[in-house]
Amino acid sequence: RYETTAICVFRPNLNEPQHRRAWALLQQMPPAKRKEFLVQSILTAEQTNRLEKSIRKVVREELQAVNITNAVPSSPPDDAIPTAAISFLDSL
Repeated sequence: RYETTAICVFRPNLNEPQHRRAWALLQQMPPAKRKEFLVQSILTAEQTNRLEKSIRKVVREELQAVNITNAVPSSPPDDAIPTAAISFLDSL
């Protein structure tokens, strides 16, 4: 049985703020735990992406099922007869 080994090297571009932050976090880890930290970080990012896609899909489906135009009250036209005037005329 043969195992293939992939070597992955993280070479941050320290001119980029995200790379500097990632490098600083990686350096805080004990050397023996860095590989596991990177694996967990990659899996967490992938899980977050899947969750975000799922949430977006559900929100889109819900928005399609709701009639938003009726949910927003419209203001009466400028030339509308006030309710008090209608009530007064109705009482005559």
